[in-house]
Amino acid sequence: MKRKYTTIISLVFCAMFAANSQAATSKLVPARDTLESLGFVTEWDAESKTAVFKNDNYTVTLTADNDYFEVNGKKITFENALYENNMYSTPIIIDGRFYLPDAELAKAIGEETLTPDTKALPENGSAVDFNTQKLSDIEAITNARQLGGYVNTEGRKIKQNVILRTGKPSDGTEEDLKVLSEKYHVSDIVDFRSVTEAETAPEPTVEGAVYHHIPLNIAGDMSNMVTDEFKQAYVKAMQSGDKGELLLTLAKNNVLPTPKMYEYFLGDEAAEGYREFFNILLNKKEDASVLFHCTQGKDRTGMGAALFLYALDFDDDTIMEDYLLTNTANVAIIQNDVDSVSKYTDDIETIEKAKMMDGVSAELLQSVIDKMNEEYGSVKGYLQTRLNLSDEEIAKLKEIYLEPAEG
Repeated sequence: MKRKYTTIISLVFCAMFAANSQAATSKLVPARDTLESLGFVTEWDAESKTAVFKNDNYTVTLTADNDYFEVNGKKITFENALYENNMYSTPIIIDGRFYLPDAELAKAIGEETLTPDTKALPENGSAVDFNTQKLSDIEAITNARQLGGYVNTEGRKIKQNVILRTGKPSDGTEEDLKVLSEKYHVSDIVDFRSVTEAETAPEPTVEGAVYHHIPLNIAGDMSNMVTDEFKQAYVKAMQSGDKGELLLTLAKNNVLPTPKMYEYFLGDEAAEGYREFFNILLNKKEDASVLFHCTQGKDRTGMGAALFLYALDFDDDTIMEDYLLTNTANVAIIQNDVDSVSKYTDDIETIEKAKMMDGVSAELLQSVIDKMNEEYGSVKGYLQTRLNLSDEEIAKLKEIYLEPAEG
């Protein structure tokens, strides 16, 4: 019975639901870029994660995990500018950069508007447009999108519709599978799900595509979670359709994605799996596309996308923003998760953990990036050292997937 319930946890961790997009009320802008463009000088305290921006009239203080910032000692709250659907319930840090709501920041420092050339996050919480990336003709496969159009640091962009990332195709309709074959010309499908996941929801046939199963068991050994509490919560959730108690149990026991769980991506199994993934990418057929997925297309798929983009010399922001698009794709189900678990607890920390059932956070991916930077000098150093990705192979990847950006 223990093995049965360990399997259940793995499946629950990767459960997948329908999603819709929802806009926020204003834009997020990078605080440092914005304020320095207005003549502010920046001071940074890494230990307290506090940034101080100063000019002749204002001192702006911003500390990680606070739901406010200070201007000349006065607290400025975000009021209705919270980005709850996209995890921005506090100032978000991406690659060491704070992002804040533009309207509140402009008002606080006496500016009618912020500089128009400042790179801002659109209303969906990302500088990458989900509507451009999503596969709009795919009806039932969750988190279905492509990486085409992103421009790298060399001024080259990914070709349209040559590399696709999705949730599990087994949720697709017959028409979805036909579209993958006839429109997107998928020649290779890479499945990162565990053996148990793949057996439970078998991969459907996409005509003309070769199936590659590369199991990445991020859930690991969760036998310690096979308790009477978990069993009761699981049975109740399955019988009632209310997953709140199950989410509560998972969140309390740190079974949902955490930086600790993401350490899996630094291990041998992940390195071997992603090396095999790159082998497939390097042998893509001409005029065809590669599709890669796990169950929800967010953690294992998100890491695969990040490594691919780093290999092609994309900047940290673009890579993080692509990763965070899962929160736009899954906004409706994330809210459902919050509503479900809130019936059983009002503890904010537990509710935030429950969001990771179907969402992602910058902290998760950044935790892996930081460790790769520390151990290998950069993520590209990890790719070259741990995955043995050669300069010649990187050049070939660029030749296959990139083209000159327009104008």
